[in-house]
Amino acid sequence: MRSAARLSFSSLLGPRRLGVPILLSVAILVAALFSFPALSDPTGKPVPPGVHLVVPSLYLSLGPLFSSWDAISMLSTSRMHGFVSGLGVLYILWRLAGGIRRPAQTWGAQFLRELLVASAAFVGLIIYLLVGALWHRPMIRLAGVPSNVAVVDYHSHTNASHDVRGTLVSRFDAEANRRWHARAGFDATFITDHNTIDGWAGHLGGLPELCPGIEVSAFGAHTVLLGDTLPVQSSRYDGSLDSLLALLRQSESLYGSIAVASIPEYATNHWANLTRFLDAGLGGFEVVNTAPKANELSRIQRDSVIALARSRNRLILGVSDEHGWGATNMAWSLSKLPGWERGGPVCSVLLNHLRHAGFGAVQILERPRLRPDDWWPMWLTPVGTIWVLWRSMGWPLTLSWLAWLWGPVLIAEAWRRRRTSRPPGP
Repeated sequence: MRSAARLSFSSLLGPRRLGVPILLSVAILVAALFSFPALSDPTGKPVPPGVHLVVPSLYLSLGPLFSSWDAISMLSTSRMHGFVSGLGVLYILWRLAGGIRRPAQTWGAQFLRELLVASAAFVGLIIYLLVGALWHRPMIRLAGVPSNVAVVDYHSHTNASHDVRGTLVSRFDAEANRRWHARAGFDATFITDHNTIDGWAGHLGGLPELCPGIEVSAFGAHTVLLGDTLPVQSSRYDGSLDSLLALLRQSESLYGSIAVASIPEYATNHWANLTRFLDAGLGGFEVVNTAPKANELSRIQRDSVIALARSRNRLILGVSDEHGWGATNMAWSLSKLPGWERGGPVCSVLLNHLRHAGFGAVQILERPRLRPDDWWPMWLTPVGTIWVLWRSMGWPLTLSWLAWLWGPVLIAEAWRRRRTSRPPGP
């Protein structure tokens, strides 16, 4: 009797079929129990009380899809390479572990079958990545910010930039940029197109407010000028380090703008020149940038730049560097503006605040992601990416993952039992 009961119980659970969902569920719950905050400040300051992230209902209902898109979008370039190559390694291991053993098949038939499976998996991956890169889907946004605190993006682009124009996101104009930032919870964004002010010109009014700026390419550096600048002839500053320093010296007097060093260029090309930049008049540094190539800054590098900016009372900023791809924001810059109320004109107030407040002008809030200097080896980047996501996504998204993990399994199990319980036909 006990043996029959055990057999019936084992048949009901179907351990072979449910083993993977059970293991994944345990991993998700363990990650949730050892979670870390969804927002942090790279300087170590606490997140302001009440400030939090809001997950839209469609995002929550499709939690595994949307959150994994976000997690991949926040990877650095090296980690993205590791993600793709790691998926290849894991795919091969998976096929060797179970799917490739077909003793009854000839080698030719088995090879053809594996080729078809691999091709379908590759096409599916490409479609998944393309949809995530092109769909301006509902976004996680910042909320709970006091009315006298402005949430700002100090570096973004439109199709006036050469690396937006002519791409699959070539329709990303100033209004599309505004809509993108509205979904992420910003009050203002600076339009800083490459070597041109055409993307911002003529687009005034509306919320979030569009503020003027430009990103100048000069001698291995990208310098963001914040303010209603005149057109800048970048070739004038591209001949040597001295010409680049001249741009920093003239940014305020000639162009009426605050100069900010953008990553990755200052880290890869001018790491030894940062103090010279400050001496010449650099106003500050980006230390968080969502663009994959700019997301390579290690914690040690970031902390040394923050320490340098603190010692010289210069700005530090977190930016999106948005070019129209996808719908994931990783960083928000907050500034407390006495006398300002949300919805009022903010660009000129912000610039005046930045000029006088120095290092304390901005508080950066950033989302967690798998960093390039994290301990996970590159070939395990897919696993590390999901693990960091699970630890930071909160209970509503955790429940969404569990629902999508178990819903199809339970439906399939119920359908299987229903079919096997039918009496045989005549």
